[in-house]
Amino acid sequence: MLLYAWNLMEFIDRSDVVSEDAPDIHQLLVWVLTMLVDGQIRRGLRGEYVDRSELLRGVQGQIDFTGTLRELALFRGELRCDYDEHSLNVPRNQIIISTLLRSLGRGFQGISWGEAQVGELENRIRRLVRLLAGIDRVPLTRRLIADELHKIGWNEREYALILRICEMLHELQMPTGGDGSSISKWSELQDKWKIYERFVSNFYSAHLAKDEWNVCPQRQLNWNQPSLTRLDRQGDLSLPAMRPDIELVHKLSEQRIIIDTKWYKKVAFTHFGSENVHSGNLYQMYAYLASQAHFGGSHQASSGVLLYAQTKEGARRLRTRIDHHPFWVHTLDLSRPWRQIHEELLKMIQEARDTFAHDGMAVASA
Repeated sequence: MLLYAWNLMEFIDRSDVVSEDAPDIHQLLVWVLTMLVDGQIRRGLRGEYVDRSELLRGVQGQIDFTGTLRELALFRGELRCDYDEHSLNVPRNQIIISTLLRSLGRGFQGISWGEAQVGELENRIRRLVRLLAGIDRVPLTRRLIADELHKIGWNEREYALILRICEMLHELQMPTGGDGSSISKWSELQDKWKIYERFVSNFYSAHLAKDEWNVCPQRQLNWNQPSLTRLDRQGDLSLPAMRPDIELVHKLSEQRIIIDTKWYKKVAFTHFGSENVHSGNLYQMYAYLASQAHFGGSHQASSGVLLYAQTKEGARRLRTRIDHHPFWVHTLDLSRPWRQIHEELLKMIQEARDTFAHDGMAVASA
């Protein structure tokens, strides 16, 4: 899910094997980090040119005459020279070795892996640390990692993933509260819904055929608002922007499927003996669908999906129709094996396609 949210889908296949067996998020991230760092070392670490100023017996770069005279270096047959040198001892590589050493120091005790698997992971980390000899360890901060991520070039996507994982591991190990316990700020509710939304959007961008579908995240929908005269504008009401999380548009049929992702601690509740979902979510989705019907054609039969992350309440799969709009409430169980999640997301779109085709046939026969 994180790889999709970070738009790094090309690395999905590499993590499939370990992701099924890792006992927790920390072990999974460390294992994937060692795999990626090992590959980056084989291809060659990226360094930077850094400024150097040294006393030398020859000339290299530019002579600093002021510094040479001030230090009386000529009497010793030396010159102070300023020059650029390519170095691997730069912040991005310092973040990597510091994260590996920090994870090794934290240890992997009290987990469900056996001693052999823990030992293999520790040996992988130690081997990488030896290969990174000469690179300094630095205090890890959120700002340091964010600055390096900002510098990453478009052709350094593997480095971007490595630093993202270092960022996650840093958050996982940040102490909070007076008892010294650790908790990831990523795991808090306000961050999870953002990751979940980006995951679903990027999943469909990656897996729906680009010659058949347009995937439009956060596209603003227009209200059916007539043009107003200058006199009318004096008492205008400012309408809120309508931006569903994802709008899927089938290019040939122009079918529209609007998806809103939701992350709540509780999806359903009982009201007067019947089970229901958050009414505000239903009103919001209806506004997305009904407000576009004035465009006619396929807009009048647009489909809506409220896609909740599944909670301890279990799976929910509800369906109804509002006016002419098919409407679904789905829950997605993110704890299931990845292949099942993949199939469920595609099956949901196929169901909407089948309903749209059936509605079209019914209209034609009538």
